[in-house]
Amino acid sequence: MKKILALILVLFMFNLCTEAKSLKKSINSIIKESNISQNSIAISVKNIQTGKVVYEQNENILMHPASVQKILTIIPIIEVLGEDYNFKTQLYSRGKDGYVIKLGGDPYLTSDELGTLLKRINSEKIKQVYIDDSIIERKDWGEGWQWDDDLNTSMPRFNSYNLDRNIAKLTIMPTDYNKQAFIINPQKAPFAFFNNVITGDENKVSISRDSSMAANTLTLEGVVKNPETHFIPNKNLKLYFTKKLTDLLEDRKIYLKSSYIISKASNKDIYVSEVSHPISRAIDDVLLNSNNMVIETMGKLAGGKYYNKQGTDTDAIKLYNEYYKKIGIDNSRIRLTDSSGVSKNNLVDADFITEYLVKSKDNEVLNRMASPSQGTLSSRMIPLKNDIKAKTGTLSDISSIAGFLTAKSGEKYAFCIIINDPTSTSSEKKVLEDYLIRNMHQKL
Repeated sequence: MKKILALILVLFMFNLCTEAKSLKKSINSIIKESNISQNSIAISVKNIQTGKVVYEQNENILMHPASVQKILTIIPIIEVLGEDYNFKTQLYSRGKDGYVIKLGGDPYLTSDELGTLLKRINSEKIKQVYIDDSIIERKDWGEGWQWDDDLNTSMPRFNSYNLDRNIAKLTIMPTDYNKQAFIINPQKAPFAFFNNVITGDENKVSISRDSSMAANTLTLEGVVKNPETHFIPNKNLKLYFTKKLTDLLEDRKIYLKSSYIISKASNKDIYVSEVSHPISRAIDDVLLNSNNMVIETMGKLAGGKYYNKQGTDTDAIKLYNEYYKKIGIDNSRIRLTDSSGVSKNNLVDADFITEYLVKSKDNEVLNRMASPSQGTLSSRMIPLKNDIKAKTGTLSDISSIAGFLTAKSGEKYAFCIIINDPTSTSSEKKVLEDYLIRNMHQKL
């Protein structure tokens, strides 16, 4: 019996070696044909049950992971906040004539919902509004985020004053030919405009913001023929929030003589009402749509809850590193500086990510990663729809993908591909990733 078992083990190991050699040869051939430098590509593939490596290349080279990093941060966040957590914006009464708005950093709070909450205020007895913004720090951008890309709606600012996704909608309307176009600002976002757009024969508009001169001033240049809509991240979230708050109060004929006072809610304040949104919505938004603002807010909230203090990005990073140690992964070789992967100061290797995936294979959170036809995989690898769950990442010069793959053989694997290459387009990188994953599916 022992001889038979030994023979089976030898045959199994022989098949593994044969498969590994075949996979390595085909992957090397695919990379060579792609014209993307092999030195810029890191790959790690491991059997999900045994943790055994079946293929690796540059697996210990530290690289920028982009949004693949979100799978490294979402689990420790949910462990701390809990899957039943709700983002809450609460209203309390204080004394005879005061009210406290306790902010929860809710990334889904809208002006309409804030207005509904304010309807619970007794308009005849209000003289003062207090705002408790203490839940997370006022720092509203991540370390290493690109200051010259602050018009990018994928990386808006975030803090306790999150409202309307921190993005304003502007519409540029044509007028008479060769005359100045008209700007519609329906949210009444606190922007000033240098409007140099004229009505003409085409639509060609550019928008810029020189933060060193005036953070809330936009310069619009060009020509417009048909109405054109743009979405602009708000630069000053507190200013936008308080302006909307004033407008909503005045809609109810409430005109305060005093400015808003920053003050923590206390146990003497009396609860009135709240607006809330479930964290389940955020999990899907992060893993399917790669929402940066949402996971950055969640990270600070989790750090604050874990250390019982105001949430900061520093505490979020400490929380993640403690979690990796707890599950038995050496994190001494990596560096995380934000929760989303936006910062190019993040450095992670492919081996760390597949090791983390193997350790987390039974975690239900990762089961909510995208399959082909969903989210960021909506138009990729459709034939593998039932065999892959993955998180993608995209930044300038960077593309990445990691997750779980069920091969044609039925075996399951954790995989990670990171490409840091300035000489190829994002599309070329993603085509290469898809070819590599399809090859793994066939060969393993």
